[in-house]
Amino acid sequence: MSIISQTINSVKTIASPLSAFLAGTGLTCCAFSLLSSTLALRMNQNGVPTSEAGIILSLYYCGYVIASLISYKIINRVGHIRTFCAFISVFSAVVPLHYLSQQPPYWGLLRLTEGFCIGTCFMCLESWLNTRATNKNRGIIMSLYMITTYLGSSLGQLLLNIPDRSGLIIYALVASLFSVALVPISLTALPSPDITVHKNMSLLKLYQKSPVGVVGCFASGFLVGAFYTLGTIFAKQSELSIEQTSIFMFCGIFGGMLAQLPIGRLSDKMDRRFVLLWTSGFLFLIAPWVHLFMDDGSIAIAAAAGLLGCGTFIMYPICVSHVNDQIEDSERVNASSMLILLQSMGLIIGPVIISFAMQHWGNIWFLLSYSVVSGIFILFTFKQIATKPVNYVNNTPTAPIPVAPTHAFNELTKDDTILDKAKGILTAKH
Repeated sequence: MSIISQTINSVKTIASPLSAFLAGTGLTCCAFSLLSSTLALRMNQNGVPTSEAGIILSLYYCGYVIASLISYKIINRVGHIRTFCAFISVFSAVVPLHYLSQQPPYWGLLRLTEGFCIGTCFMCLESWLNTRATNKNRGIIMSLYMITTYLGSSLGQLLLNIPDRSGLIIYALVASLFSVALVPISLTALPSPDITVHKNMSLLKLYQKSPVGVVGCFASGFLVGAFYTLGTIFAKQSELSIEQTSIFMFCGIFGGMLAQLPIGRLSDKMDRRFVLLWTSGFLFLIAPWVHLFMDDGSIAIAAAAGLLGCGTFIMYPICVSHVNDQIEDSERVNASSMLILLQSMGLIIGPVIISFAMQHWGNIWFLLSYSVVSGIFILFTFKQIATKPVNYVNNTPTAPIPVAPTHAFNELTKDDTILDKAKGILTAKH
């Protein structure tokens, strides 16, 4: 019990100063997850072909690619908090526009815009978080971040059950969630990273530093993109009801969330490449058998989806942690843009290829693709472990996460504000 108590206290100590940051992240993920599944279901109901739906939905990740190429310049110019708030506001404004027309090309344009906004926001969040972490706690901090994202995403799937005869209620709810997400991030007491010092980072240089992390981010995007964009279509083609479809999506993401903390802690104690090897092996073995549980009731569906999610959603945070172990603080914004670019390429390519395979050879290829991708990644990782040692950069962050518990908005109760400082200056002059 003492070990469990120590673990809980350790996690609380790390999580407390991040509470506002994580709250904003969770609300953001809940909103975009609900929107993505809603659009997939409505295109299926409107008779849009699976391959065409896959292309339209993957345009969301084309926006990610554009964001990864140019948004780091915005972050380095105005800072993380301003950038996050600006692009979440744009996303909130774009969401209701889906109601104006259901034409696929129009939705594709909106998805492109939304992808750019959310890609920029995640670049802010991840580079911010990794600047505050050290190599000894990066795995658990990224785990807490991913737990928040998957908890928000899974709760978003449950909101699919809200009655919406008009077709507008879901869009209004998504826009409201995005607006509320601005509040905790805007008021967080966690210092924003220093934007006065930054280094450029090329994709080739990043690959030379961390080949497993780079390839793993692409592979993760391939599989995660397939789950988010095609998971609901796979469930519907497996003749699941709307309720069972929401359970499948919820439990897939929730299963990935449950795996984050133990796997993240484990990765802080050893070479993260071995952790990636084991989790990919688990996914390789489990994925082909999921379809056998789709006709056995909600409990079996939930269990199968949870196991699939465990192997799918753990790859990205471990890869990001592995990369950030080997770079300096001044490289993190650019490195984050490159990692998002890699994941975005996977997010785009995965749904297109897998939707094509599903349309021509059956929906079983939704599951078989997980074994194929994870198998290739296992072989690549084996080779890298055998030939390339890890070159850790053990630099201390300029403003690390506090080691003592704090609260989300504790600074708001203090008098150390810009207005108070201005009054102090004026008083001293007189």
